Amino acid sequence: MAHQRLGCLARPDEAHVLSNACLIAGAVIAVTVLFPFSPTAPRRLGAELVVVAFALGLALRWAAPRLRSVHLHAVLGLSTALIALCVASSTTPSGTLITSVSFLWVATFSAVFHRRRVLLRHLGLIGIGLGVGLLLAGAPSVPQTWFFLMATFSSVTVILNGKIRDLRAEATTDPLTGVLTRRAFRAVAELEMARAARTKQPLTLVLLDLDDFKLVNDERGHDAGDAVLVSLTAAWREGLRAEDALGRFGGDEFLLVLPGADEAQARDLLPRLRDDSICSWSAGLATWRGESFDDWFRAADQELYAVKST
Repeated sequence: MAHQRLGCLARPDEAHVLSNACLIAGAVIAVTVLFPFSPTAPRRLGAELVVVAFALGLALRWAAPRLRSVHLHAVLGLSTALIALCVASSTTPSGTLITSVSFLWVATFSAVFHRRRVLLRHLGLIGIGLGVGLLLAGAPSVPQTWFFLMATFSSVTVILNGKIRDLRAEATTDPLTGVLTRRAFRAVAELEMARAARTKQPLTLVLLDLDDFKLVNDERGHDAGDAVLVSLTAAWREGLRAEDALGRFGGDEFLLVLPGADEAQARDLLPRLRDDSICSWSAGLATWRGESFDDWFRAADQELYAVKST
């Protein structure tokens, strides 16, 4: 099903969180410039980083709807490099150690928003930056310090990443059928709407409603009804493309979003889905024309009502 790649649009909430992190980091650095750890602290570098942090934060907030995932990864990479520069520029052992803790910001952000393998890549960059920074700063016991800090960063963020992944799966996946929940589907659909607005590619929404499903529950029991839903959604998923998204709207109603498909192409898909169906169903379609998600859904619902009324 639909998933995020580097070239895809980033989620606006992810950009907003990173924007807030940059603004907070800028405020923290400003405090250290005003009240340095030591008389020899590199206050000029700190002042320059305050400007960079605030500029990044404001730019991310302004451009959030248009940013791609690669842009956010670039900001994280830049942040890692700048923290390494700060570590290398530290003038006291305590300053070196305290500044090194800043890498946890990058690692924690990645743990919250990224898949495990992406988190591990950012941890790898952090490991390189930390090692170079400690060496250039002339820190004592570099191998032991590096190992302790990286073990701490890695263990905390990998555990956090796993827990968030489990919670996200519970929140976004329908427990019975394994398809997207209503809320998660809407988030995916709105992301596809933003992509369609940018690329001018067609985008079609399909509302699926099972015919006489209530009779299955009444005559054969709810376990039989659940089995029908599980088998039916599994069959549908086999017939869909990787970029298509399937969600459960509620009860026996489901939604499909088909990126790159106009109404004619979407109608060509429906017979293929019916070939694998173990239960009859009706469908209403609507091609996105720039309206809100609610209006788009309403158009598909109106066609579904017309189909079921005939």
